[in-house]
Amino acid sequence: MLDKFHILSSVSGARGAEERADKVLVEAVLRELSDAADKWEALVEEAERITFAVDLGDIHAVANADGRLVELSLHPRATEYSHTELAERLNLAFAALRDEAVADNAARYGGSLR
Repeated sequence: MLDKFHILSSVSGARGAEERADKVLVEAVLRELSDAADKWEALVEEAERITFAVDLGDIHAVANADGRLVELSLHPRATEYSHTELAERLNLAFAALRDEAVADNAARYGGSLR
């Protein structure tokens, strides 16, 4: 016949094994999360270095991977354009930047931009 001491020690031993297993699982999940965070950080750093540039002679534009215009230079003759002509030239430059970004995305990730 088992006495109270043996029963309690069996129960506490099983509980201890469960707690150790839980701790191992939590540590494994934390390691995976840390690894994923490191990979994400590396991707963000890479994306920050990517830029796309277009030079149409009268307009030079640079955008980053987020699609933000980071540089825009106009040749002095651009001041002679009408509003419509300037808008058309700027839209042409922005379309070229967009095309470059789409091609880069397809090359890197095999998909289209949304």
